[in-house]
Amino acid sequence: MLDNFIKLVIGDLDEKREYKELMKRVDALPKEYSFAFKKIQKYMYTVGAPGGDMNIFTDMTMFQDLVELFEISVADGRKIVDVIGNDADKFSDEFMSAYRMDRGAMREKLNSEIMERFNKEGRS
Repeated sequence: MLDNFIKLVIGDLDEKREYKELMKRVDALPKEYSFAFKKIQKYMYTVGAPGGDMNIFTDMTMFQDLVELFEISVADGRKIVDVIGNDADKFSDEFMSAYRMDRGAMREKLNSEIMERFNKEGRS
């Protein structure tokens, strides 16, 4: 009961820790990457997901993937403009769309595998 009350009032502490760890990784990036990440994140939250599918914001996976992309790009010696191009909002929209499509494809695959299994068991 107390745990539910705490989550209601201040939120999930594990999620907050996860977010703080993510932002430490962002802050460890070179300034132009850190700046770009924060602007892209703000844009994504402000504009919302393409098609209105807000489920992509239910966990930090999309943002963790973005940080990982930036970390790899830094290690490769690429400039931020080489990664996101000259149109940051277009990059953001396409990144969210690709992420949404990947989740949709994964969801379809999961449903298909489960239904296939149930259909096989039902015939036995």
